[in-house]
Amino acid sequence: MNARTALVVLATSLVGCSAGLQEQQQGCYALTPVRPAGILRDECQLLAATMATLGARLTQSGYILDLRARFSSPSQGQPLDVAMAGRFDYGRPAFSADGTAANIVLPISGQSCQLERVDVHLTGTTDALDPARFSGLIRISTSTPRPEACVCQAWFEYQAALSSSGSICP
Repeated sequence: MNARTALVVLATSLVGCSAGLQEQQQGCYALTPVRPAGILRDECQLLAATMATLGARLTQSGYILDLRARFSSPSQGQPLDVAMAGRFDYGRPAFSADGTAANIVLPISGQSCQLERVDVHLTGTTDALDPARFSGLIRISTSTPRPEACVCQAWFEYQAALSSSGSICP
């Protein structure tokens, strides 16, 4: 096989590998919970007070995603920032990402809770008509040995749209 033929075969193979690659626009997204029907579980009222403002900075390299999520509210002093890693499903307009934050203080059910860990799982589906939008489900779980009232979960559907407000993203 000569060099020209080898180059054509290699280029064709690389193009084939990129088939199905998702083109989600990168940047800062405002995440809006779908209320009330989309709030599937909110045991400790995280969405009621703590997380009134939700944002995520999305960057993509091929199928790999980097999400920097921020959950905050005006009544909460410090925002909860979670670094998340994820990937697109091959050949589908869907993705998922997971992240963990440690030693976080959050107001839960009317009390200030020192949490050992907060786990966040996000699934999303790109909007076929608008690469600046996506939607999906977020699951937030808290972990700490005591008090038991600080251990809870929130599951909710969301809509995401590219935002020009950089303050909602880490």
